[in-house]
Amino acid sequence: MMIASKPVQMRCIPRHSRGVLRQHQRSAIKTTALMVPDAYGYVMGSIGVAALVVQWMSVKVALARRTYGVSYPAMMAEGDDEGSKTFNCIQRSHQNTLETLPTAVALQMLMGLKFPITAACMGFAWSLGRIAYAFGYSTGDPAKRMPGSAVSGIIYLALIVGTFVAGYQTVF
Repeated sequence: MMIASKPVQMRCIPRHSRGVLRQHQRSAIKTTALMVPDAYGYVMGSIGVAALVVQWMSVKVALARRTYGVSYPAMMAEGDDEGSKTFNCIQRSHQNTLETLPTAVALQMLMGLKFPITAACMGFAWSLGRIAYAFGYSTGDPAKRMPGSAVSGIIYLALIVGTFVAGYQTVF
């Protein structure tokens, strides 16, 4: 697949000046094409898995609302009882994943343009880390979220580095 840049529209420039500007644009602006690798489908698949993980977490929160009696629009349960604490942990596991998801997906998409298989594997690993995070946190004991947090956190940092390397190699 090939994506090319579009020409700039010149609405604010008087008609008599447009021809001169177009001549200048032809010599000054280089059109570049972005090639999407054949293996990029794996990246898309791993992003789909991340979306499924987030949806699964959303269902867990909805079921926990019913179980622990937390009605909308309350974001968190109030109180110090065990049910309130467990609901808050379930809700926070979902919320925290939503906080990191956009950047993780963007990094994966960008890195995948240069290293599609590596980016897809990192995306799958990130999703597995978030599942482990949710299972651990959902127990009501926040300390049990740490193994999943470590896995997804390390993968997140690797996506940052991988995207930087992909960008560097693309430019130089």
